[in-house]
Amino acid sequence: MNERVIGDMGPTNWSTLTRMPVKAYHYELDTCFREGLSECEEAFGDRRDEVLHRSALLLVKPDGMATGKLKVILDFLAGHDFGVVGAEMFHFNRHTGRELWRHQHTLASLDRLAVNDVILQAGPTLMLLLRSHGNHPVPATVHLSSLKGKADISQQAADSLRSLLKRPNRLCSMIHCADEPADLVRELNLLMDPAPRQRLLGRLAEGVPSSADEELLDRVLNSEEFGGVTLDRAAAARRIDRLVAERAAEHPGLAEPAGRVRAWLEGAERGELLPWREFAGVLASLELKLDVWDVAIVGASHILEDEPGAIKVIGNPAAGAWLT
Repeated sequence: MNERVIGDMGPTNWSTLTRMPVKAYHYELDTCFREGLSECEEAFGDRRDEVLHRSALLLVKPDGMATGKLKVILDFLAGHDFGVVGAEMFHFNRHTGRELWRHQHTLASLDRLAVNDVILQAGPTLMLLLRSHGNHPVPATVHLSSLKGKADISQQAADSLRSLLKRPNRLCSMIHCADEPADLVRELNLLMDPAPRQRLLGRLAEGVPSSADEELLDRVLNSEEFGGVTLDRAAAARRIDRLVAERAAEHPGLAEPAGRVRAWLEGAERGELLPWREFAGVLASLELKLDVWDVAIVGASHILEDEPGAIKVIGNPAAGAWLT
């Protein structure tokens, strides 16, 4: 790809950032990418391409935090010569969740967007910034993406990170990785406020974690605040059904909406899809004290995920694109 000028930053060598022309086309006008690249220029100077080549970004999403997956993730990373150089906790909101995947969720159903909101906002997310200590011809982001495994559970290699995490379905994916250096630049800028962003850029430049990073990892690994959740679809559906039945017995005026919820749950057990937004609205009207992870796993297991015939604006880099 040719060099092009972004704002006042001078020519941008896109070949060091992405091998996807469609991504370069969209990111050239993307505010988070543009600002992020400028900040990388300031933080790394003439080492920008070198630092980005050896750096990767991984998110432990709320479902991964709640189910206590950090140790599995850290062991996997260490086994593949990745070291954590920065860590920061943050919370998704409706807007950051949509913006992060704005070019991929062009194929997502509205029910999938709604369930994704539940999952992403159910708890904190941990951002890990990584340094690759191996000698690989491709950027660390690309190498890590190849190690994480296929999104389709049936196609995952047994030794991939996604397989080791034992995720229950596609939506409860536990982790997210930046696919290319351009994605790391954009996602760090998008998800972090200025102060933690500058701190993390400093960690990438130095290539070693601070005591604050190590303390945060230790807290997540050893605190009872994280872990303990089991994403069991059938058990979650039974718990919701029981609470709905008890609510209807206590308040006969709620028998009609409670009956609709229970009928939908029975249909889901037979393999029918839930009309999620309608289901969630009626369920909310019952004003139950539900476990958010019960709601999340039921929704993630019984919806139409993608609109028929829809496509991603930006897909995954082609296999081998970084080896040419």
